[in-house]
Amino acid sequence: MTSRTFKWRAAILALLLFPLCSQLLHAQKEKDPLNDDEVDQIREVRDQPVQRIKLYQKFIEERIATIKQLGPNPKAEDRKAELRAKLEEFTRLSDELQDNLDTFDEAHADIRKALKDLVPASAKWPEIITQAGTDPSYDFPRKTALDAAQSTSEQAKKLQESQQKYFAEHKDEANKNGTGPT
Repeated sequence: MTSRTFKWRAAILALLLFPLCSQLLHAQKEKDPLNDDEVDQIREVRDQPVQRIKLYQKFIEERIATIKQLGPNPKAEDRKAELRAKLEEFTRLSDELQDNLDTFDEAHADIRKALKDLVPASAKWPEIITQAGTDPSYDFPRKTALDAAQSTSEQAKKLQESQQKYFAEHKDEANKNGTGPT
């Protein structure tokens, strides 16, 4: 194969792959449950575990409020699509929150203040998701969100107990940030 033939084939291949790559990048961007402002807020508190957890809780609560509002309202415009999107966002945000909880736990960051609010709030999430009702168009995202809600609630409760015990034994490490995700 000559150099010229190789260049032509490479150019054609690049032209064929470009639309596919751009679609994948666009789809990846759409899957981020946080908007640009929320991403900036998370970045600003990257070294403040308590504030970071509170932000994730706030963002999750916003999605929960929308789910709660859309659930019983069959007349809402694009209800099924919007409910599906909010359930998917809830699941991804819950996963992000759990990843942060794991990281802060491993680093022994004192996040008891954030857990004090998170534990009772997260205990309510499964019920709200259940109240959204069932529909084939969003049944899988609803089940996934329900699993994420239950898992987050359980993890927060266990971590709160673990933190109380750990910091009772390690008083000198109380109120310290540890090392969290960046």
